[in-house]
Amino acid sequence: MSYTVIARKWRPQNFDEVVGQKTITQTLQNAIRSNRVGHAFLFSGPRGVGKTTAARILARALNCHRGPTPEPCGQCPSCIEIAAGNSIDVQEIDAASNTGVDNIRELRETIQYRPARDRFKIFIIDEVHMLSNAAFNALLKTLEEPPEHVKFIMATTEPHRIPATILSRCQQYEFKMIPYQQIFDRLVLIARQEGIKISDYALRLICSASEGSMRDAQSALDQVLAFSGADVRDEDVRSLLGVIDEDSLNAIVGAVIEGNRKAILDQLGEIARHGHDLQVFCRKLLEHIRHLLVIKAAGFDPEMIPVSPTQADNLKQQAEKFSEIDLLRSYDLLFRADGELRWHSYPLFHLEITLLKILQLPHLEAIEKVLAGVRETGGTGGIKSAEGSRASVGRNSAPPGRSESPESAARNGVPERSESPESASADALAENGDDPVIRALLEAVDRQRPSLSAFLERAALQIGPDSLTIRFGARQKFARQCVEEKPNVELLEKICAELSGGPRRVLIESEPTDPPSGEKAGHRALQDPRVQLFRQAFPGKISIEDLQE
Repeated sequence: MSYTVIARKWRPQNFDEVVGQKTITQTLQNAIRSNRVGHAFLFSGPRGVGKTTAARILARALNCHRGPTPEPCGQCPSCIEIAAGNSIDVQEIDAASNTGVDNIRELRETIQYRPARDRFKIFIIDEVHMLSNAAFNALLKTLEEPPEHVKFIMATTEPHRIPATILSRCQQYEFKMIPYQQIFDRLVLIARQEGIKISDYALRLICSASEGSMRDAQSALDQVLAFSGADVRDEDVRSLLGVIDEDSLNAIVGAVIEGNRKAILDQLGEIARHGHDLQVFCRKLLEHIRHLLVIKAAGFDPEMIPVSPTQADNLKQQAEKFSEIDLLRSYDLLFRADGELRWHSYPLFHLEITLLKILQLPHLEAIEKVLAGVRETGGTGGIKSAEGSRASVGRNSAPPGRSESPESAARNGVPERSESPESASADALAENGDDPVIRALLEAVDRQRPSLSAFLERAALQIGPDSLTIRFGARQKFARQCVEEKPNVELLEKICAELSGGPRRVLIESEPTDPPSGEKAGHRALQDPRVQLFRQAFPGKISIEDLQE
């Protein structure tokens, strides 16, 4: 005795029975009513959402003996044969098995003959993206201008693999994933008609596993019936399909909200003991966090969050317990864990640690708030960068012999200078920047050679009895090399002679980089009040070597 699976037995026989594709079915019905039926259609979308079914219904509607009609009778020979798949005038071609150009040439020869009995000769080409490029090219002209008695209906799950030249010759209809509730309602109807005793909870588990595919949901129901018979238990569905139910996800998230570490570890251990794939669980948890984020950002929308009404209430309550930034951080941690679980030697341990990290997120302080506190405590209006601190080097530096007091240095965000010889730097030598001779020198250089002036502004200048000393920082190698070029040295000697009335040598130096000096510089940096504030805000160890670098 033959058995017809539920997916075939409950396949829709007219447009009104197609679930979740109202826009498409209504468009096709109106086209038939107004006699505006195109010659080529492309149905695209995920698996199991009704593409091939809609193609067969359209073929029946066009060839029905009472039509063309938007409501095929289902009783005439044409409707019966098309539904059974053995109509001579409606040919279903599997493009995955007929990919070559020879198959398309054979089809082109066939379309020249008129239908044997029906109104149209209809070709339903399934998985059309599997055709070769040569086959697509052979189909182009026929698809654009077929005989008036020929209709093409193509279906695909990968429309991006179809050449644009083919797409432009077809009316394109994009099928969508079927909403959760509509799949559930359909399964309830099937269970009632088939006399199946199954709880709403078990049906919702099947709906969750289907991921928007009606055929997947009906096939899963068939599989459950084969396992447990007409009396289905919830445990049977969970164990057979291996799905992560909503209760497990709610328990994990609830434990995170309560900060219950033991409950998190116990729940993860239970999931692992039942043999569930931890990566699948991680992705379901990612989906759960995504739902919470959507609710937090835009409110609950059943189109964006396809869950049961009970789960919708749970999600709304959970979303109130989280901040948006914590949900974003949680998603980021889980996303990283999902990519690492496949290669991790101990996936359970890795997922446990990830969830314990998520548990700590509410205790973290936002970086913006910490930095604001540092600014308020330091009273500097912000922490300057190294480049910003060099702005005073050169002509805008303090006059010679004048040193700022500690209070003044703190007020200006500049650490107190050390007077030791080892601490002499470009900033210290730049105290001669207000010297009238140096100021006149810089202005003269700027008029004659602006590029040289830009390099000098980064250095410390010092006028001696018979020399001009130009000192660069240890890392300003490029600037020193440029100034050392002979034309630049000659220009500086010439300007110095004009300003002082006598010759002056140009000496170009760099700060010492020996380890003892660098080490002392590192210790001075640690005494900087700004560094100390950062160390209070971000406890940790600072290496002297890092500061030298």
